Amino acid sequence: MEDSEYDDDMSSVRSGSPAPSLYSFHPSIDERLVLRNVHGRILNSQNETYMLPADVEEHQRLDLQHQIYYLMLGESLYPAPDMVRTALRPRNDYQPAIFDVGTGSGSWALDMAKEFPHCNVVGVDLAPIRVTGPLPDNVRFEIDDANLGFAHYRESFDVIHARAISAGIHDFKGLIGEFTDALRPGGILLLGDGEMQLYDESKEALPALEPGEPGFSWTQRVFFAAYNAMKSRGGSIDSPSLTPRWLQENGHFTNIGWCKIFVPIGPWVENASPRERQMAEMLRTNCLIHINGMAPLLLSEGYFPETVEKMQREAAIELQSLQVHLYSRWNFAWGMKTP
Repeated sequence: MEDSEYDDDMSSVRSGSPAPSLYSFHPSIDERLVLRNVHGRILNSQNETYMLPADVEEHQRLDLQHQIYYLMLGESLYPAPDMVRTALRPRNDYQPAIFDVGTGSGSWALDMAKEFPHCNVVGVDLAPIRVTGPLPDNVRFEIDDANLGFAHYRESFDVIHARAISAGIHDFKGLIGEFTDALRPGGILLLGDGEMQLYDESKEALPALEPGEPGFSWTQRVFFAAYNAMKSRGGSIDSPSLTPRWLQENGHFTNIGWCKIFVPIGPWVENASPRERQMAEMLRTNCLIHINGMAPLLLSEGYFPETVEKMQREAAIELQSLQVHLYSRWNFAWGMKTP
């Protein structure tokens, strides 16, 4: 897996303009209109999207992951808080706007809409969010594919947030260029993602080992298999560690910053604080759900069903019993578009 010094076509559901479009939606849709299935998402003749059970399960995991991010960032929705709050300050000439790319369950967008009620918030993803009750007046969600770019949103946002999307992006460095164009001068870009690479209790990267070799872990084995599968599909799976360099190479950002946070997978660290133990427990649950959902990806790459089942089973045993002491590393990067 690559590191740096900073240690599925959905064109049929393309959003067309900054205004509420054909593909803007509220997650209450008449299921009688379901006509076809596209890439695991159900669409009707108006290209409105329905959630499948797999989407619901994934959004539950993403809700959990959202809380992990929140704790990681010191009980905050974002890094670089001074920069974000300055960019989103109330203005007399226009309404500040926030763009959440890969909004997933919509949790971050909804929380930002509450924290900044004077701002307009737009969340975009390939699948609809899962919301019970009315949406806040200042938030809407659209179905779109970030790989198609955001030319229709030129200089429309004061904060753009993209988290945990690298596996689905074909050209992440190019996407940063799209974000640059969609930001207003002085706007803030926030990027965050976890790595598929796992680390030992000394925070050293685990090598790809075979069963029986010293230091072998089934958890690392299944994560490495998923890493290779995602990469073979064209995902920018190495981007979490490369985004600080790409922000600098972009040439349109200032006040660039980054941080890397190690979180133990499970509560195995002695003398951990209550917050750290909570994060570790939540991350273990998140990893178990994530591993359980890897089967379709691995089977599509040619793994035998019995091989996938064994990797999943043995990894789950390791994590549940804390047989292995592993860290996951999470990378955050941010920058301000030159005013």
